[in-house]
Amino acid sequence: MKIDKIPSDELRNLFIEACSVSPDFKFEEGCLPISVTYRNKKYFIFIKNLSSAYFKGREDTTRAQLHYREDFSCLRNSNIPFVLLGYDPKNDVFVCWNYHMVKTRLNAKKGVSFYSRKSYQDEVKQGSLLKKVLKNGDKPILFKRNDIVLFFNSIDSLFAQEDILRQGTDSEDKIIDINDTLLLNRLRPLLDVENPHTLEAIKVVQSYYGNRPSMKFKDWALLIKGLNFNR
Repeated sequence: MKIDKIPSDELRNLFIEACSVSPDFKFEEGCLPISVTYRNKKYFIFIKNLSSAYFKGREDTTRAQLHYREDFSCLRNSNIPFVLLGYDPKNDVFVCWNYHMVKTRLNAKKGVSFYSRKSYQDEVKQGSLLKKVLKNGDKPILFKRNDIVLFFNSIDSLFAQEDILRQGTDSEDKIIDINDTLLLNRLRPLLDVENPHTLEAIKVVQSYYGNRPSMKFKDWALLIKGLNFNR
């Protein structure tokens, strides 16, 4: 599944264009993240292209990735909501994750991924907000870009902080992808196609990440099974 990537300045312009229909939006500064106010409440907006998650056997899975940035540490510690939007240019659709949760993951490691599904993105209809629940507990909201005002009218009710408190550290602790090059290099010889040592690979990953209450044996096994070394 190939998804064309839009340059960051164009992503910014697409967002501003959609918001320009409402006088309630005011743009303050920045490229990405953008500092905006909507009905006198301030937000930081960060937009990323959605791309394939490259999970073998799960080609429908898409993701937006955030890599470590020094300015994210300041944003993480601020009281201003950090709204992450994944963009699907084919469907002209935004995917948004709970901004309370997104903040807790900023700079948690070198790169963090936020997941969606291509089939969900295809399903979005103009004039409505589509809410989905993923296997890792995340509850993204999907909507057409031109429905950005409709989305911001409901943003606080869509993403309750209580959802994060109920989940505790469980969803944050869940590992659904391995991006660490050093770990991947250790796993590669153990997962030779002709003679895989799956149990040994699972033990290596468990040892590397340490105690994870949310990760059961089947979760570790699925993690190993979904590895793709040809990224």
